[in-house]
Amino acid sequence: MYTTISMTVLAIFLLVPSPSFAQLSKVKAPTGNVNYVQHTFNAKDGSKINYWFMSPTTIEEGTKYPLVLTLHGGGGNTEAATVLGSDTLRKEFPCFVMAPAVTSSTSNWASPRGYNKKNRKEMLPVVLEAVDTLMKKYPIAADRIYVTGQSMGAVGTFGAISLRPDFFAAAIPVAGGWDPEDAIKMKHIAIWVFHGDQDKTVNVDYSRNMVDAIKKAGGTPKYTEYKGVGHNSWTKTYESAEVWKWLFAQRHKH
Repeated sequence: MYTTISMTVLAIFLLVPSPSFAQLSKVKAPTGNVNYVQHTFNAKDGSKINYWFMSPTTIEEGTKYPLVLTLHGGGGNTEAATVLGSDTLRKEFPCFVMAPAVTSSTSNWASPRGYNKKNRKEMLPVVLEAVDTLMKKYPIAADRIYVTGQSMGAVGTFGAISLRPDFFAAAIPVAGGWDPEDAIKMKHIAIWVFHGDQDKTVNVDYSRNMVDAIKKAGGTPKYTEYKGVGHNSWTKTYESAEVWKWLFAQRHKH
């Protein structure tokens, strides 16, 4: 059995961004890759969110492509978007990539039920509304929509598949966690969880507990735990060719 950790600790992690992120006065690009173009989305409730968007190098008529939603961590960076923008991966896995940015210390992606103590604006619903708009505009394959994120973005990844369990084909949360009570919603989704066993920022038991709960709910999540690795476990994860081959092989099970 894995160690049970108070969800209050996870709430603190969710609600208190790193100083460098909380003090941002301007929009910080989650990736510096030149293949992304910045956009602003205006939601129905009046909220706005900035996101960086990349299209396949070539879009063939009649062909639909995967969409990867990448969620950054508290530092404002999303390594997944940067790696997917490389020449190698663009050629091997042509896809659309959306990298939104939380721009205020009063916002986050999502919080487990009942743990948004400071009432921070949860931007995940706005992001998903923006994704719906993109699907109407671009040739996106509805059965190949993926989500991944690091740290705070990994929490958002769990939150995304909890909020829309019938929308995503696969998820890769790296160094995050969520409320195990929502595991039942995720049991049918292809999930590969990553964490470093020496993570001092987000305890590895958060990932262990989620994987255990999803398995008990009837799911078959994959789990990789890096020995001797701290919080930046996303570096090893996103540089792995095996990870991307697995992700793009997944399709929504209707």
